[in-house]
Amino acid sequence: MKRILIILCCLLGLSGQLLAAERRVALVIGNNAYQNLPKLEKATNDANAIAAELKKVGFEVDAFNNIGQKKMNQAINEFVQKVSGGGVGVFFYAGHGVQIDNQNYLIPVDMDPPKDPADVADQAVSIPRLQDKLADAKAKYTLLVLDACRNNPLPRKAGRSIGATRGLAMTSSPSGQTVLYSAGANQEALDALDDKDRNPNGLFTREFLPLISKPGISAVEAIRQTRSIVKQKARSVSHDQDPAYYDQSDGDFYFVSAPTQMAMASGGAAPAVMQTVDPRALELSFWDSIKDSKNPDDFKDYLGKYPSGQFAGLANRRITALSQAPAAQQAVTRSSEATAAPAYAPQQVAMAAPSAAPTIASKIEEQGRMTYLKVTDLRAVKRDNLLRIQAEISNTSDSNQQLYYRFKWLDQDGFAVWDEEPWKPLIVYGAQKQTINVVSPTFKATDFRLILQSPNNRGQ
Repeated sequence: MKRILIILCCLLGLSGQLLAAERRVALVIGNNAYQNLPKLEKATNDANAIAAELKKVGFEVDAFNNIGQKKMNQAINEFVQKVSGGGVGVFFYAGHGVQIDNQNYLIPVDMDPPKDPADVADQAVSIPRLQDKLADAKAKYTLLVLDACRNNPLPRKAGRSIGATRGLAMTSSPSGQTVLYSAGANQEALDALDDKDRNPNGLFTREFLPLISKPGISAVEAIRQTRSIVKQKARSVSHDQDPAYYDQSDGDFYFVSAPTQMAMASGGAAPAVMQTVDPRALELSFWDSIKDSKNPDDFKDYLGKYPSGQFAGLANRRITALSQAPAAQQAVTRSSEATAAPAYAPQQVAMAAPSAAPTIASKIEEQGRMTYLKVTDLRAVKRDNLLRIQAEISNTSDSNQQLYYRFKWLDQDGFAVWDEEPWKPLIVYGAQKQTINVVSPTFKATDFRLILQSPNNRGQ
């Protein structure tokens, strides 16, 4: 028990230091009152609701409604400045958005009717440019929530809309960023389910909203739950809306980490949020403190606290070995088990190009012909009980090439241990290389497959 208290105090102390250095900032924009384009009904409602919820959980919130391009860019630059150097940021936008040449733009309320695609780029706010600014600022983590997948608002010219397709295009996210779209590629987001739906918020926001203040749920899990509910409700009215997200973050982010976090600040101010210790980190620290112990009671203490923990099977074997084996044999037993234990033993896999070694082919599944893109390096290592993958994709042509990818997470017997992931887009510039870095979503994953899909095969 004393050991547990020492570990807990150390981890809580570290958490307090991280909280002191971490700034949580949100920029929320809702655009309804467009001057030269179709007006919207619920964008500002959605933005105001999100802003209020983020304030409740301790974010410093800058909220704006119905602003033009200059003010949008100014607000974005200030937001980037605030999260630079290790801050945590949430950007929420509700309003018109459009894709031009597979690039996404947010539409300010003062945009003039554009004459051509180049005119859109001049007057709108580029999402890739925003992502690049956040990446350059070296924010610790940023979540971009884009509720902008509505009907293409741009006028038609010469028989076709300037925005070639409806909805937004799915683009990759830089390291440390998660991007959540209210609808999938080329889909439209519903404001209402039917004519009798009087909810002041659109379908996506009303489902995402309550999960922000739900204790102990990570941002990724909140996204998964939102996707599932929105998809189901949209299908009930024969509409396709499947929110998509792309995650290049390392570790988990919680709006509210645990039920005990919320404490009312003095003077009736908004609740203060404390970043508590990740339960998995606490369990791992406990295990690390006893894994070489010769006393079976230490492992019984572990099982008492974590009966279904990551190392429960190994703990039971250690108890049996230490209770029955002679003292001279105990060290051998511990050594052999520590080497064989797949639950925490580091694994390093270095793989060469597909043409050079069959091992890389066993980890790659291609759907559609990859004419110019090749996996030239693939590495896997298990650290902190999670599988970490680094894949290098090389482009052998002089022009930019795009593909889609996702990972399948498997156990040592080849069975899936996680839900099917959404496809993530990747653009590899001409004659260059692009690196994919991911962390397995569960400690149960001891193997993986990297699935690559050609853009020409996206219909499958």
